Amino acid sequence: MNLKSSLLFALVSALVKTLRTRVILEEVPKFPCAVVFWHGNMLLLPFAMKRFANKVSILISRHRDGQVVSEVVEKLGFSTIRGSVGVKKGGTFAFLRMLKTIQEGRAVAITPDGPKGPARIVKEGVGEFGIKAQVPIYPLTFCASRFINLSSWDRFLVPLPFSKCCVILGKPIIPEPTDDRYSLSRKIERALNLLEEKCRREL
Repeated sequence: MNLKSSLLFALVSALVKTLRTRVILEEVPKFPCAVVFWHGNMLLLPFAMKRFANKVSILISRHRDGQVVSEVVEKLGFSTIRGSVGVKKGGTFAFLRMLKTIQEGRAVAITPDGPKGPARIVKEGVGEFGIKAQVPIYPLTFCASRFINLSSWDRFLVPLPFSKCCVILGKPIIPEPTDDRYSLSRKIERALNLLEEKCRREL
């Protein structure tokens, strides 16, 4: 890890230790599968779900900030796939790697509105991947009783120290024979938004 990654890992690890976090699995995940979560809601998730780290590869962009994130999640035991689900910036290579990960009986974790938004809009490449992979797609989110939102495009959520947090892995979206890339993307979008509302109620 480089210095920036090491500092970020230490800071977030220290923050996480102060949090009172409840993890809810609405369904124990069945592998192979895909996991989706909003880009702005990722901070706590690798720490809360690290029990599954050896079974999960996380899709992370090739942007320079992606290198830092990649090193942090690899420190937690996850593997990474660098690229996106689009045709540019390593998209084709990443797409094939994701399908291979599924074929190996593992999971792929995706921020479907990343790496640059628009926020909370699922990109159709994610729907296309779901149709090709034909595996359960689990929505995942977290919320906090006290937090700040950064002034980034995704309104990145940072829980404040000693706050209560809730992490929920929702019931899976199952791709249907009638789904196309657009309709499946909208299903994922709705599932994530509904799960966020439920998470806030749990707090």
